[in-house]
Amino acid sequence: MSVTVADLMALPSLREAKVLAGRQGLQKTVTTMSVLEYTRTDTTQEYMLNAIEFLGSEIVITCFADVPDDVEAQCVNMRRLSDVGMVGLILYYVGIIMPRVDTKLIALADSLDFPLICMPENRPNLRYSEVITEIMNAVFKDQQTETHYQAEILERISRLPVYQRSIGTAMRMLSDRLRLSLLLTDAAGQLLNNVYWPRTRELDAERTIADFDGLASGELTKEQLCISRHPVRTASGSRLDLYILRQDEAVSDEDAAQITDVLRICINLLSEKHGEQVLPELVQAILQDEPLKMRRIADVFKIDVASIHNMWIITPPEGTEDSIQQRRTPQVLLSLIRTELSPYCKTIIADIHNQDVVAFMDNPVDCDISLLAASLSAAMKGAGINALLTVCLNLTETTQVRRAYLQNKKALGTAQQIYPWKRVFTQREIAFAETCQNIMAGGEGRVKECIAVLDCLNSDDERQTNDSYETLTVFLLDAESSQDKCAELLLFHRNTIKYRINHINERMGFKIGHMPETMELYTAVALRRILQARVKIG
Repeated sequence: MSVTVADLMALPSLREAKVLAGRQGLQKTVTTMSVLEYTRTDTTQEYMLNAIEFLGSEIVITCFADVPDDVEAQCVNMRRLSDVGMVGLILYYVGIIMPRVDTKLIALADSLDFPLICMPENRPNLRYSEVITEIMNAVFKDQQTETHYQAEILERISRLPVYQRSIGTAMRMLSDRLRLSLLLTDAAGQLLNNVYWPRTRELDAERTIADFDGLASGELTKEQLCISRHPVRTASGSRLDLYILRQDEAVSDEDAAQITDVLRICINLLSEKHGEQVLPELVQAILQDEPLKMRRIADVFKIDVASIHNMWIITPPEGTEDSIQQRRTPQVLLSLIRTELSPYCKTIIADIHNQDVVAFMDNPVDCDISLLAASLSAAMKGAGINALLTVCLNLTETTQVRRAYLQNKKALGTAQQIYPWKRVFTQREIAFAETCQNIMAGGEGRVKECIAVLDCLNSDDERQTNDSYETLTVFLLDAESSQDKCAELLLFHRNTIKYRINHINERMGFKIGHMPETMELYTAVALRRILQARVKIG
């Protein structure tokens, strides 16, 4: 048995409270509670949250005193609490400090299955202590009654975010439940994990282990600290040693057996697969602009996210007749990007996200990024995959990463219409494609206004007009303002292209390439190409 959020609603102090949202989470287990006092979503809050070890199954009280009118900040707080495994939020002083509960906060709670509980509104005589006392009393009674807690601990771990499911988390849960310290070593006596009760306790773990191992057998009692050692056998056959330390009182045989059993199960279930599971969680945290979650994952798995400033997105071709091949394509692309980047990057985080392959990396060493991108594109072509690559550089915040990723999802199709020869796109090209999309969304009048700059190319000779349009379009969009490359793409002699560009210069009244005048031309020919592409599709 365990106390759930639904059970709490029957307590006298909560009987007048209302569940506003997140009802799907009412059966989550509650093992403790805390007060969310600092609610400003700034670096101070991130620093404090990073310093705290969250173990899930914790319900929180707050009145959002720092941000009573800032709905966005309230939502950020709720998402952060959910990310670290909290199980619900109890709101105090609505109508007094916090004017009202916004529908955005309610909708977010529902989407997260995160119970949002509102105490009676407009009641200044409410006291935190009443709810805290009753909830903790219910938890303590349950723990005294339910002495078999292996299943509860394992269930709590299973409900945590993937990146928090670890041996260390299981040890911290056991430490909190039984108020004792745990040291885990390998067969050679090397310390693998340690957790202390209370957390602020200072203890020389190596000296403690050495003192114990110096005894012939039995239990060590030192300065009212009772220590015992227990073997933990893993599925692979290796032996670990667990040292259990408790102040004034030795751990019972029954508790020792349950503790070692929980750790044995967690070690066997999590050790091999946990590293594989974390990458999708880390990629998702980065793309969803969740810096706190990202840093926690990175800290646990020793990933240097501070050095990551580049994101590459590989978009597989849409639709293929071979559905098996279509399912395999992202995995092939994932393997290719790791193979191509690993010789040049110290840190690479790559995984599949919404069928795209997304990679984050530090700056390549001894290799130009454009050449590396071209090499990857060639490797994809060699594998028979007509995928697109988008290269985003100098991203310093998760907000920029998420914006760049969403921008690519939105505008990549338009970028293909503007640059049909390209297989590798830059972030600026994607951003330009989005700008063109916005102009197109402004209606026919807005598009005509932007294209009007090309009207001076019109003449009585229709062929000459078409030649001018085609040459200018290829020269700007495809040939990067190179007459030689333009001639190559159009299959003309360089002198022909030179003649046409000079003719366009005369018509325009300025030399193509001069800024800012050419910017208008660049946008105009891009819009014209998009219109032509959509006519063909239609």
